[in-house]
Amino acid sequence: MNPLIWIFIILGGYLAGSISPSYILGKILKKINIREHGKKNAGTINVYHLLGLWPAVMTAIIDLSKGILVMYIAYLLGASPLLMYLAGFAAILGHVFPFYLRFKGGQGAATATGILIYYLMLFYLLRWLPWESILLLAFCVFSFFLIARKGEIVGAVVLPSLAIFVIVLSPFQHYQQYQLFILSVIAYIFFINITNIRQQKLWIAPTEKIRKEINWRLYMRPLAVLLIINYLKTGKKETLILIGSIVLFFLLLDLMRLFSNKINIFIFKNIKDFYKSKEYKKFSSITIFLFASFLTVLLFNKAIAVLAISYLIFGDFFSKLFGLHFGRRKIFEKTFEGSLAHFNACLISGYIFLHVVPLPVHIYLTGAFVASVSEMLPLGVNDNFSVALLSASSMYVFFLF
Repeated sequence: MNPLIWIFIILGGYLAGSISPSYILGKILKKINIREHGKKNAGTINVYHLLGLWPAVMTAIIDLSKGILVMYIAYLLGASPLLMYLAGFAAILGHVFPFYLRFKGGQGAATATGILIYYLMLFYLLRWLPWESILLLAFCVFSFFLIARKGEIVGAVVLPSLAIFVIVLSPFQHYQQYQLFILSVIAYIFFINITNIRQQKLWIAPTEKIRKEINWRLYMRPLAVLLIINYLKTGKKETLILIGSIVLFFLLLDLMRLFSNKINIFIFKNIKDFYKSKEYKKFSSITIFLFASFLTVLLFNKAIAVLAISYLIFGDFFSKLFGLHFGRRKIFEKTFEGSLAHFNACLISGYIFLHVVPLPVHIYLTGAFVASVSEMLPLGVNDNFSVALLSASSMYVFFLF
């Protein structure tokens, strides 16, 4: 294609993207620069508060559609897929840096979201994203909005899940250009979400006690997924040797500090946050978690063990993270918000691994439900021990019958 056509399409995408309906409507309807009033941005919500419903609807429609519209025009002009994608990104760039507003526009989230919605519909029609994956994401959107009541928090959870779905479920090896483009759009929207979370300070723990609970140990928990990946790549014997060796190390460390007060004091004073204060005279949750994982691999088949351990890893991580930050309604010793986050994490992680180690859907759902209930109920047993084993046992019963 002629280089001039490339320049024309990309420049046209930028100019179309730079059209700011909120700014234009603000000038026409109230003769104001909408970025200097209300929330001082050109977003749809600010338009709704300052100008009313219909201007907000018009703003949303234009901002959502202009990116995909320039891509469609590029397609009609015979552009290659790469040039179409560049036109879409140019529209986002125009939204963020409009030349007539001194290159100070919006964040481009609406334009990028419009492109994302279109490609999600395309992936669904091509059967690259099954209907149940869309339904699961919709349930997660609703659940996390109920938990956090902030769209940015919802996006920070759902967008990475969507990216993983695209990688796992769609035929990446044959249609890389589609996947790379949609993953780029997801990454951009995710970046905006994280930026807004930081700027608005939405992820600050409410108390000092909770801040101590949310430490490096909690954020290291998802790395335990490497144990699952090892199991998928090797066999039961090799995985038992690996997990057993790690269990033995932490068990010996626990025994030394529990039998020697000097060692215990030294560790708590010199290795910051390695153990929780409540573990001073108890076995650590790390040891219990690893021992439960070892027993789960030992006692159950690979499919059930993989799902059960994934529920233990990600369910516990999400439960603590969201329960401590956003927990409002107490259920026994837990919170409704934490337990709901636990269930969603089980659903997401289980659904992903379900495509690697196939199990009937009802067994996967049963395991996720039992894992979340056993984490919530005061069973008198450390939930790092009970979640995986009870979840695996329930799945095994349904597997047999």
